[in-house]
Amino acid sequence: MSTRSKFTAGVLDFYDGVSHERVLSMAPLQYRDDFLGIGSLAIPAAGSAENGVDWVKKIVGAGPPTVAGVASAVGGQVACTLTSTSEKQDAALYWGDQKALDVTKGLLFETRIQLPVTPSAAGVQAVAGLASSWIDGPDNNTCYLQVGATANGNLLIRSYDGVTQNSIAAGVTLATTDWAIIRIDARDPTDVKFFVNGNQVSATGAVNFAATGTLAVLQPYFAMYKPSGTGVGTLTVDYVKAWMNRQ
Repeated sequence: MSTRSKFTAGVLDFYDGVSHERVLSMAPLQYRDDFLGIGSLAIPAAGSAENGVDWVKKIVGAGPPTVAGVASAVGGQVACTLTSTSEKQDAALYWGDQKALDVTKGLLFETRIQLPVTPSAAGVQAVAGLASSWIDGPDNNTCYLQVGATANGNLLIRSYDGVTQNSIAAGVTLATTDWAIIRIDARDPTDVKFFVNGNQVSATGAVNFAATGTLAVLQPYFAMYKPSGTGVGTLTVDYVKAWMNRQ
């Protein structure tokens, strides 16, 4: 591992120059979850949060889809999985609408994801990143900053600040065995930068996140969703990191 450091906008971070994962950050507010240990295998349901557990799952559909830890996965993993039952389904992993990450406070968000089963049909959608409170359908969320994939493994840059909605091709396609380290750098909300495995995939100024106040306060949000049909897909999350200024 080649470890390097970088000091930008008041935050010092150290990262692996091979994988491009941020391995340490020095910021007033930091969050990290690697989904390690047996407690990460069973995710409590939305509305039934458990003490000491940051995450809940939202399950829509009688199939049913699942959100659960992957047994004995190296490094700890959680998978959001749809079934082929012909119905609306949602398998979402999030903070139970306890939003605490403010895009206007120098926020950086990083996660490592895989699509072991890519979205198989039109309407089947994977999203990974940040969002407001859960709502029926990722495109209907009040605000979000995410990467996504629809009907294939082609990644999209997704953003919505309550006014301007973006869905921009990232120019990256994930095969079923590929892992992607996604970094969303919102230190300049007028030019939010998206990175995949260390490479910037957003054009300068393409994402201007103009939301302020409570609209700018988001939560980590991962989901596999379909409005109907027999399509399938699985999104696996390896880790989640976020850091920002407190004021």
